This record gives sequence, structure tokens and C-alpha cells, in this order.
Amino acid sequence: MKKLLVYMDEDRHEDLKMLARRHNTSMADLIRFAIEETFEDDLDAMRGERLLEESARDPQSTISWEEFKAQRAGRVPASA
Repeated sequence: MKKLLVYMDEDRHEDLKMLARRHNTSMADLIRFAIEETFEDDLDAMRGERLLEESARDPQSTISWEEFKAQRAGRVPASA
């Protein structure tokens, strides 16, 4: 995990600290949660792009959709 320094005005800092106490969590957890909720789609897309780039560099490390479905078939219960 990387460390990030964020500057904010004193009132916002005190409000965030109070909110963290109310939710019995840390200020850092609140900020991480807000980032994930706010930018979830963008972050998912960026992760997907990164994975596609990695698989393009090493195509032997990937499997086909049919291979994936066949592997999952034994683990997923049939619908009732």
C-alpha cells in the first residue's frame, strides 16, 4: 500500500474526524471508501485496461472463454 498526503482546510478535517468517530472507523478508511464509490466505474475500467495490456504482452498466460466456462462448470451448481 502506498501513502498519500492530502491537504484540506481545518473545518473539513474536523468534520471528517467526527464522521470517522461516528462510523467507528478511520479518516483514511472514509477517504478510501469515498474514492471507491465515486470513481468505481473508472477504476474498474482502468484495471481492465491494465489486465488486457498484460495479457497482450503474454498471451500464453491467458485461457479462452470456452476453457474458462469448462473450468467453472464443475464449481457452479446447476440452477434449480
